[in-house]
Amino acid sequence: MKWFHRTTEPWEIVERRTVEAVPMYAEDELEEIDVVRVADVPMGGTYVFDLRKGADLRRAVVFARQQLLQEALAKNYNVLLTEGYTFTHMRKGKRHRAEVRYIARPAHALGKLPPTPQPPFMAVLDLYVSQLA
Repeated sequence: MKWFHRTTEPWEIVERRTVEAVPMYAEDELEEIDVVRVADVPMGGTYVFDLRKGADLRRAVVFARQQLLQEALAKNYNVLLTEGYTFTHMRKGKRHRAEVRYIARPAHALGKLPPTPQPPFMAVLDLYVSQLA
């Protein structure tokens, strides 16, 4: 019996950058938030996106954050106290792909929440996207 293996070209890793989990709110903002419950362990998710251009990397990280927040809402948490992510930009021929691993510590807070901030250190991503252009 012969085994036929498809010759598939592997994804080449173009760039990988990590932003360690950092607090999303300043101490004075945390004093205004009535946190009732904090998750024992951080939540994380891995999301893969096909990219058309470099600017899509920023949208991929923002979308990954939104998805993780939706998963936290399903577990009765409504705010992310710390956030961090790793993005990996991959290439196969002319196709580009991004893998975003987003990690956050969710909590449940009462009352009015402050505006949701952008993911941390987006300037790291913007600098990389500007280098692609």
